[in-house]
Amino acid sequence: MVIEMKKKWIAASLLVILIVVISAGFVLNQANKPESSQIDSASTTLPQNSNIAGSRSYQIVLNTPVPTYPEKILVYKTVPSTVSREILEEYAKKFNIVDGTFRDRSEAMSLQTKDFIYGVELDKKSGTVIYIVSRRPNDELDSPTKLPSDEEAVKIATQFLKERNLYPDNVFLRKIEREYTRFADQNGKEIPRNGVVVVWFGRTLNNLEVKGTQLDVEIGGNGEVIGYYATWRDYTPYKEYPLKSPQTAFEELKQQGIATGVAKPDTISIDSVTLAYATKAGAFKEDYLEPVWVFKGEAIANGSSVEQVSKSISALKEVPTELITQ
Repeated sequence: MVIEMKKKWIAASLLVILIVVISAGFVLNQANKPESSQIDSASTTLPQNSNIAGSRSYQIVLNTPVPTYPEKILVYKTVPSTVSREILEEYAKKFNIVDGTFRDRSEAMSLQTKDFIYGVELDKKSGTVIYIVSRRPNDELDSPTKLPSDEEAVKIATQFLKERNLYPDNVFLRKIEREYTRFADQNGKEIPRNGVVVVWFGRTLNNLEVKGTQLDVEIGGNGEVIGYYATWRDYTPYKEYPLKSPQTAFEELKQQGIATGVAKPDTISIDSVTLAYATKAGAFKEDYLEPVWVFKGEAIANGSSVEQVSKSISALKEVPTELITQ
């Protein structure tokens, strides 16, 4: 299965977790998806010689029935984040940080223990909350044999969130990843030396998955929680807007093309079309939660799959301009 690489923007006042290599993971408990119709969609393609927006596009084939869809969809307005020292300190208490060094920067504020081992940060733009334990993972405490099983990790993460009132509504278990730091032996064989088990949670609104939501708990040796990351914006229902058909969205997909990195496939086969919401990464301003059609599939070269692909296309017929702020 495709392992989505996690991107965390951690400000300079906190020590950054060592970059790790994802070695295993699996997806759990997918969000509710609309029922599919039986519309034939296997014959639509895009010529390979087009060049869209500076990137090469490929022959795109829709090999799945598109889902049924309503005429309109509810759009949610993003509630601006409220950030203050008092709110930061409330979060800090949840992580047993009651005294330490406070820093207030333009993009975030943070509080660290005086020994700089434990820290919590609050992003001013998105309200993203980060808890970190420095010098973890390490070889002594977080060797692969000391990490919990996947089942144990889920229990630890869920209990950790619930005990601290950090387990939100409309949450579901999305996947588990094991991330390791590796070294090469004298024969060039990569051997994991330390790591963490990362339990990822997803979110639903209006019975649709909110793509881009980030909520994870990182668990080290002996079941100790050594990291927490949450971009979980607040939303309020605004009003319904006309929904673009998946067929129209697919035509836009063909015009835009799909980036495939270094791969040069002969065909891109789309085998999944779902309706969802998409939130922006914590580093970016967001005015409303955007409905999207999500197209997933695989890049095919010489008859074999060479890469999994995914791209989202706006599902709204019109942009809710009245929600956009400067």
